[in-house]
Formats: sequence, structure tokens, C-alpha cells
Amino acid sequence: MRSCSRRLAALAIGCVLFAVPHLSARAASTYSEGGLGEPSLEEPARLRAMGGAGAAEHGPRNFSLVNPASTAEVEHLILEGTVLPSMRHVEPLSGPNESAHETSLPSIRALIRLPGRLVLGGAYLVGTNARFGIDRPESSGTPSTLSIDGSGGIELIRVMLSRRLTPALNLGVDYEVIAGSYREDWVRDFADTSLVTTRDTLETGWERQGRWRLGAQLHHGGWSAGGVYETKRRLPLTTTQRTAGTFVREEHMSLTIPSGFAVGAAGPITDRLRVAAQYRRADWSRESLASSLVDFRPLERYGIGLEWLPPSGGGSLWKRLPIRVGASVLKWPDLLPPAGALDISGGSAGVKEVAFSLGTGIRSQDKGGSIDLSLEAGSRGDRQDLGFREKFVRLGVTLQVSDETWK
Repeated sequence: MRSCSRRLAALAIGCVLFAVPHLSARAASTYSEGGLGEPSLEEPARLRAMGGAGAAEHGPRNFSLVNPASTAEVEHLILEGTVLPSMRHVEPLSGPNESAHETSLPSIRALIRLPGRLVLGGAYLVGTNARFGIDRPESSGTPSTLSIDGSGGIELIRVMLSRRLTPALNLGVDYEVIAGSYREDWVRDFADTSLVTTRDTLETGWERQGRWRLGAQLHHGGWSAGGVYETKRRLPLTTTQRTAGTFVREEHMSLTIPSGFAVGAAGPITDRLRVAAQYRRADWSRESLASSLVDFRPLERYGIGLEWLPPSGGGSLWKRLPIRVGASVLKWPDLLPPAGALDISGGSAGVKEVAFSLGTGIRSQDKGGSIDLSLEAGSRGDRQDLGFREKFVRLGVTLQVSDETWK
């Protein structure tokens, strides 16, 4: 157990044994037990239903969390939050299938219009979700059961400022503080009741530092194009290991949050049909975190979506519902040990995620608030390469209210 914790400390974030364990219902993703955790999409349900393609979205209420420039047309005080219940089904190469579920809060945001055509905002976002649970029998030595609970991940706190410079140009800037931490609790229960249960805890944290995100949008003839650039930030790491009677603290590594960018376009195909597309990239690499247990590649996310708008005449509730469909492809930055391996010395395997989405929403009669829904279904991973595949379903619910709601 102690040697396993040392290997965890060397990784500073992930787990050591990437075999196919028993996945408990407390897990986020099976792949979260190696590397940084499941990459989160911070967008509200409307854009999640359109494949996450939000870099070019703009308007008084239709804006993106990816591009700070998209908020430049906000006219009121706006509060927005998203809840994301999800269910996952794990199909291992051998052994029984397992299911897991959880509910997360990927984003909360507040925006307010200031004098001088400025818009100020703040947001809390989930960057990665590293929650997982393992229950595994151990037969070497005295028979026992090992339980490993992982929690935490990268959390982001943003302060944003945007302005519409001209009818055709929006600019915005974010200052993003990189917060969060990782924790793993190892508990071993022995079959021999005369032996005391052992517990080990590993915690990994970093200095809360910030980076800049710069965004811009151009609009012409109903079409818009948007882009975001994210700067790089190096974060000194601290690992703390606690066992019975021992306490070890180490400060010798760093985690580098890489630079990245997102570009996208959106516009009308017909009077009632809109299309949006986006490409996003973060340049993770081996230099991001030195380890023999995980490697990194650039994170890439492709998204495309369509939105069928209701007729302007209003009518019954059903006639006022938009229809949104989308698709996305996500390449996780983590390169994990292949099936049956304990490290990446003999190679590594990546996680590719493909998802399709459907959604709708309803706006209040006074146009001051809305509820949007999205349903995403997809799969990720390869059973031959990683030992198992994961299928998932996510339901996104976003509530948006403004000061117009209470008038």
C-alpha cells in the first residue's frame, strides 16, 4: 500500500493501477482514475445541445462561456446556472458490465451591464472531474479488499469584462484563476478480523494563480465569427501523504496549464434554421506534468450544431419550442497505460469521445428568463486499447434569470 502511494505521489495527480476494477456508482468516469480527470464542457444546455459550438454566439441572452466577447451585448443583470445529471455504462473486455451515475454543476455565472457599454461578469466552472471509486479484492499476502476513492479536479474562477466596440465587433477578456485539488483515500480491510484496517491519504494541490483569456467576435449579415486565445500558466505542486503515524510533504513538481485557442462561426441558413461550428484546442504535452505513468497530447474538441427556431407569431407552447441538434468529438489530453500495463513505458492509449445531442428550451413571456434542456449520448474509449469502453447519457438543465424577470 505504501509503495502504491509513492507511485501516486510521483504522478501527483492520477492513479497507479489502471487495470479494470469494479466501478462503483460514486464514479464520474472510469478514465478519471488516470491523468487529470474527465474534461468538462462548461457551456449551458442550449449550446451543449448544439455540440458545444459557442465561440461565435452572441446576443443579449444567447452567449457563450468559451468566448468572453460573446457577453458584450448583455443589457441587464443576468444569473445563469447549469445542472448536469449523467449516467455511464462501462463495458470491459472481460467480466461483467458496470453502471455509474452522478450529478454535477459544471457552471454558474452572473453578468451585469455597466455604464460605458461595459459588461462585467463572474463565473465558477469545472475544468476536469477526477471523481472515481474502485473496490478490488487483493489475494497477495493476507486476503483483503482495497477501496480507493478519488475526488477533486481542476476548478476555474473567471472574472470577465467585455464591450461592443462597434455594431460589427465585440471584444472581451477573462482573468481565470486555476483552483481545485486532488485527493485519494486508500482503505484496506483484511479478511482476518484481528488485523486493523489501514488507511492512506494522498492530496495534491497547487498555488492558485491566474491566466488571461482574450476573445473577439466579428458580425456581418447575420453571420458571426469568434475566436479566443488562452495563455499558459505554470503551477507549483504540493503533495501530502498521510498514513498511520507518518506525514510526508513534498514540493518538487509543477503542473503547466497550456496555452490554447478556440475558433468558431455561426449564422442563418434560412429564416428559421441556424448553424454553428467550433474547433477548440489546448496544447497539453509531456512537459505539462513529468510522469512515467501518464503522458499528454493536445486536447481537441470539434463541435457542430443546428437550431430550428419557432415562428415569430407565437402560439401554443409546443409551437414556441426551438429544436436543437448537434454532434461533437473530444480527444482527451490524457494518454493512459494500455490494457494490462502499469505504466506507459511500453506505449500509451488515448481516449476519444463521440457524442450526439438534442435539446430545446422555453423563454418566459417577458423574455427575462429561460429554461433550456439538452440530452447528450455517446461513447468513449476502446476496449482493445484500454480494456474497456464507456457509454454515457447526460441531461443538461440551465436556468437563466435577469432583472427583467422580477419586473
